[in-house]
Amino acid sequence: MKNLTTFLVALLLLLASKTVVFAQPGLPTFFDRSMEQMITEDNLPNAVIAVVQDEEIAFMKGYSNIEEQNPVDGEQSLFRVGSVSKIFTWTAVMQLAEKGDVDLDADIQQYLDFDLPKTINGLKTEVSPITLRHLLTHTSGFEDVLDGLFTFSPQPPLREYLTSHIPIRIYPAGEVMAYSNYNPALAGYIIERVSGMPFEEYIKHHIFAPLQMTSSSFAQPLSSELSERMVTAYRQVNGEFLPAKFEYMPAPAGGLSTTAADMAKFMHFLLNNAGNTESQVLNPQTKNQMLSPAFSYHPLLGGMTHGFKEFSLNGQQVIFHGGSTNIFDAGFYLLPETNTGIFIAYSGGSYDGHIKILYDYLQNFHPVNEEDTPGRPMIAAAVQPTLNQLKGEYHQSRRIESTSDKSINMMMGVMQIDITDDEMLEVKMMGQTLLFKEVQPGIYESTTLRPFYPFGPMQYLIAEEDHMGRLMLVTDGPMTYIKMPWHATAAFAAMLFVPMLALALGTIIFYVVRAFFRRLSQKYVKPDDRSFTARTVMVLHAFLFVFMLWLMALTLNPDPVYRLPLSAFGEVGFANTLLSIMPWLIAATTLAMIYFSIQTWNDKLRKKAARIYYLVYTLFSLGLLWLFWYYNLVG
Repeated sequence: MKNLTTFLVALLLLLASKTVVFAQPGLPTFFDRSMEQMITEDNLPNAVIAVVQDEEIAFMKGYSNIEEQNPVDGEQSLFRVGSVSKIFTWTAVMQLAEKGDVDLDADIQQYLDFDLPKTINGLKTEVSPITLRHLLTHTSGFEDVLDGLFTFSPQPPLREYLTSHIPIRIYPAGEVMAYSNYNPALAGYIIERVSGMPFEEYIKHHIFAPLQMTSSSFAQPLSSELSERMVTAYRQVNGEFLPAKFEYMPAPAGGLSTTAADMAKFMHFLLNNAGNTESQVLNPQTKNQMLSPAFSYHPLLGGMTHGFKEFSLNGQQVIFHGGSTNIFDAGFYLLPETNTGIFIAYSGGSYDGHIKILYDYLQNFHPVNEEDTPGRPMIAAAVQPTLNQLKGEYHQSRRIESTSDKSINMMMGVMQIDITDDEMLEVKMMGQTLLFKEVQPGIYESTTLRPFYPFGPMQYLIAEEDHMGRLMLVTDGPMTYIKMPWHATAAFAAMLFVPMLALALGTIIFYVVRAFFRRLSQKYVKPDDRSFTARTVMVLHAFLFVFMLWLMALTLNPDPVYRLPLSAFGEVGFANTLLSIMPWLIAATTLAMIYFSIQTWNDKLRKKAARIYYLVYTLFSLGLLWLFWYYNLVG
């Protein structure tokens, strides 16, 4: 009897902790140790993990790294999950498709009450329509939209957000994968239009309720009951944990707040045959369709299912989605072949913490076995460039073309390729340097596997071309790298910008110093009025340019907690408004300098050396003006 009592107590404690022993010995210890290591190395204030296998929560635990904070609990503590929210939007789309309320391959314009662009880059020729399947696979062809994506106050109604941020189309639909937050936001509005319910309510009643996900919500702000359970997000700055505000996002793209226990229920639903309650969400056939590959450039590469990213590594298919706000990060991973799901969330870290744990799990529990791992077909690449043709600067397909944020393209995910002496591709991106060897013309294999790329192992780069004939290098996931023409590279922008800065500073220093010494010597001679005006305009241009850079440093300085300027959250002050005017003032002085440069040269109003300097300064100011025009700061 005593033994039976002991057994029952142990069983109850086991169930209360939601921890059971894996079929793979040592796995709970592995995840616990990995989480502790990540928290220590990345100075995380709080984190949570849930692992499911078969029909059980195999491991779930919360971690707190701040003494005064309430302990993190997998059942109770809510985390923001950023783009992991999208998988619920896509699940709702598949629900409506299953019921026949939407057609995945129909023009989405029929579901909307406002018009989307019908042409590429505003040109006259109309192209094929955008479908829900294009939204699901990030092949809609839209440019990226960053304005209004994050705010510290409630977002506008979904339709208002969408209509005030309509992106241009920069690729034909169905051809180029380019990750987009506008895609799920648009899908969310279609859900509203078709169902007749607000997006947040639709998800609550048609997904959360059947799966008993009672601690999950897309509401922003949260209800008072859930708000009390939301963990306080922190980031460690100079040894001190600084708290962060609640970040608002367009709900279908990133508005979810949830618990590890609720995400375990969703993983269980996706991995197992649906019971009576779960069948209200999706039937098994639709669920299998949603988790099956829908778009990939090449059989060697991971791509997109209907809403999830996917890749294969160590003989395991991984279906997943990562997510980030500016303070929270989360990873959601399914391994169907072993019926395993992993959910990790934390604040104050970076996007790659959960990725490293996933890779370590695969390396430790599913190591590479060449005999058991079938080779993937080495189908010829569509394009077969020479190595010299590959050299250059590549930008992400997720790019901005029509707004003043276009210059971000030069800073976000740039890939630089050089060729080594032994004919390897030296690829520099995201702070990493990787080497790729050519295994077939147009197909390049990494010599080192590193868990840093957010969309897959990046084992291969494969050459393609876009609709404009530009060379593309494609790899795992919804991101493509397009070779930039010389005038669109960061290197060319620097060639114009850096000398212009040197000339501006030199001009200011020279004329300030000269004016000082002339005043001391009292040998001031009044110049010709036209020469004086020309010189004044050049000095004014120099002051405006340097002042603009000072304003940029002031307003674009990243906040230490969010790692973005506060202007990215709509916190716009007088300095931001003034900064937007500066390119126009600089443009006006540039046009004036063109006139005076021609005049002083023709009339020989100044010494030859002065005229040459003025001409050189004017030419670089023209180059600066071109940069302003190209990156949508003027014009």
